[in-house]
Amino acid sequence: MTVLIEDYLPSDRDSVNQLALAAFAQYERHYDDWAAFQVGVARMSELADEADLIVAKRGGVLVGGIGHIGPGKPRDAIFPGDWSVIRMLVVDPEQRGLGIGRLLVAACLQRASDAGAAVVGLHTSPIMATALSLYTRIGFKRDCNLPPINGVPYARYVLPGAAIPAAVSLLNGG
Repeated sequence: MTVLIEDYLPSDRDSVNQLALAAFAQYERHYDDWAAFQVGVARMSELADEADLIVAKRGGVLVGGIGHIGPGKPRDAIFPGDWSVIRMLVVDPEQRGLGIGRLLVAACLQRASDAGAAVVGLHTSPIMATALSLYTRIGFKRDCNLPPINGVPYARYVLPGAAIPAAVSLLNGG
């Protein structure tokens, strides 16, 4: 079954929020205050207020999502204004291993390239091993450690703008 990558629509709101909760559920035991962390995760659709929210659909069902915050858009202070930022890559736990995350990251990086981003940044944790492996495999480098979030260590990772085309090519099987 084909996976379609599309722009988020307001009608995707509940599905994207439920998907984010399902995708992050495996990390519950790692966070000191899971209830507080879960509240933020359950509002993934709000990324669409300031970012490009990109979704993956398979058979008409939403199975993944990712946010792209382009240069000049409001963002967390840990990311300079001329960077693009990747936020909240999520894939339905029942659909993992099908390349959905790879397609979503490729779409996000294409947006960053189209926006002329000097750098693409993201923050993630070692507990998110699958996503971290994908990011480092395509060229993201650990830039600095960040304060823990509810007891979970995080770091900032960066990909120079000049490396985006090669990363997109790798993600698309090139």
